[in-house]
Amino acid sequence: MKVKYIRWSFVGLLGFVILLGIVLPAPVTLGASATWTNGNYRFAGGTHPVALGFAGLFAALYFVLVFSDPPELAGALPGVVRRFLAFWLDFIIAIFIVGPTFGILATLVEWRRTGVFLWMFERETSASSDIVMTTGGAVLVFVVLLFYFALPLTRRRPSPGSCVTGYQVMPDEGATFTLRRAILRMIVGFLGMSMWPLTPFIGRQRKEGKVWFDRVSNTHAVLLR
Repeated sequence: MKVKYIRWSFVGLLGFVILLGIVLPAPVTLGASATWTNGNYRFAGGTHPVALGFAGLFAALYFVLVFSDPPELAGALPGVVRRFLAFWLDFIIAIFIVGPTFGILATLVEWRRTGVFLWMFERETSASSDIVMTTGGAVLVFVVLLFYFALPLTRRRPSPGSCVTGYQVMPDEGATFTLRRAILRMIVGFLGMSMWPLTPFIGRQRKEGKVWFDRVSNTHAVLLR
């Protein structure tokens, strides 16, 4: 499947999710969390079957994109606003995938502990599995984000966010993206987004489609046809 068709699939799915979010009340919990307030303990976890379905759709589209036909490329991307928008779109899509997925794991663990299945639950007593669920959730989010951003680079494909905004990151001539190098590029890119107000003015080369973290990682941004 061509990238331009996948782009509109992502746009349609994101639009539908946003519309549902406006029309329907948001789920209480997607994932798992433990909080202490004034000495009171609260553990909440779970997911919603609709959210879990959307997580599956986003994950399926992600892999269709990663293993799609090579996209048609145009010239260098001179602007930087698309990069900012793509970063947040990617972050939102990644959370759409990992949040409900981790939530169903929390639900299954609680089901095994109590023998009662609930899509979403909360309690004020601690359990031995709580620390595993909360720390495991943090590790899961970290690993999924690494995989989510790095895999498209190794395949020379755009991430979902950059696919929607119409560009992709490419290695400079003669360079290759191993998984290790893709992860390093992702970390540098995160640093660039964290200092966003300054990023557009540091080491920018409009004609080459580069900002400072492209120069560090020997990459450049190109437009998609």
